[in-house]
Amino acid sequence: MEDFYYLEYSLANEERVLLRFSDINQRDGCYISLDMYKAQLGPVTLDVLNNICKKFSGERMDGRLEL
Repeated sequence: MEDFYYLEYSLANEERVLLRFSDINQRDGCYISLDMYKAQLGPVTLDVLNNICKKFSGERMDGRLEL
């Protein structure tokens, strides 16, 4: 059985997205990259998140998280 590691991230529009990774280092790298993008380049949109997530072999989980 494969273990998965999850990352919940809030986009600029306050939408919360859940990402799944098969490696903890990929998850952590994605989180760091998203925060670096936000600090240096501006708001993290869904398109930005999708592109960074792909670089770290992650996948977005279907559905949106409700508060």
